[in-house]
Amino acid sequence: NGDGRVNDNDYVPMGYPSVPEIQYGFGLSGGIRDFDLSFFFQGNGRVSFFIDPEGIAPLVNHRNALEIVARDYWTETDPNVHAFWPRLSVTTLENNVQPSSWWLRNGSFLRLKSVELGYNIKKIDSILLKSGRVYFSVENVFYVSSFKLWDPEMGNKGRGYPLNRRFNIGLLLQF
Repeated sequence: NGDGRVNDNDYVPMGYPSVPEIQYGFGLSGGIRDFDLSFFFQGNGRVSFFIDPEGIAPLVNHRNALEIVARDYWTETDPNVHAFWPRLSVTTLENNVQPSSWWLRNGSFLRLKSVELGYNIKKIDSILLKSGRVYFSVENVFYVSSFKLWDPEMGNKGRGYPLNRRFNIGLLLQF
């Protein structure tokens, strides 16, 4: 605010809101002969979040370090001014956890949410089968995002349980 001191009066809005301004999804289903395929993409756009430095502070409260912190930190012997983690300590250092643009990240992403491939079985009179279907499906296949530290849907701490990738194989028979 121009008073020569950096404090809470100097905060300004940055980035996009933490609630996505755009949520979208699209998919397609189709088939050729006895095969069918369907897929669905979903995503968020125009969304930001601040990494919570107190929530990921390594060594504080006997917490393990995230890989990015373990590989990229400042030390007196290697004073990397662009290190991801400012300074390691077993206690919270106020300078490490100040809200700033350093912690601001783009939370937009596009995820291949589901894919299913199936084969339709025709009538087989010898075993009294009227119809059938064999299928394979996958959920949470992959995502594309400029944020690479963890799944952007996990939010600002990255310590939650990530979305499961599920694989299913099925058989449907009608007699």
